[in-house]
Amino acid sequence: MTILHQEKEIICYDDKIEIKHYYFPAGLSKVIFYKDIKSFHEDKLTLLNGKGRLWGMNLSPYWFNCDIKRFSKKKMIAIHLGNIINPAITPDNHEKVLSILKEKTKNN
Repeated sequence: MTILHQEKEIICYDDKIEIKHYYFPAGLSKVIFYKDIKSFHEDKLTLLNGKGRLWGMNLSPYWFNCDIKRFSKKKMIAIHLGNIINPAITPDNHEKVLSILKEKTKNN
């Protein structure tokens, strides 16, 4: 299992992405295999779509992992798995994680 990119809250492996501190209140990780990703998109992070959200969800259909630095971030990545509620992440190195997702899901 090769690690392509690692930061405090997100680890990108060669076959999956691990989102740390995802499940409330236990703080367990969520693992998503790239093959299960239907689509994803990046968006500007605003107070209406999650900038003020420490953990969980607000009025948007996205669930955010615990990230105490989210308030200072400018962008998010929503990962669509075909569910009503889908994960959204705010990586420290947004461009690196986005490029890995593009490369690993190009055949999905």
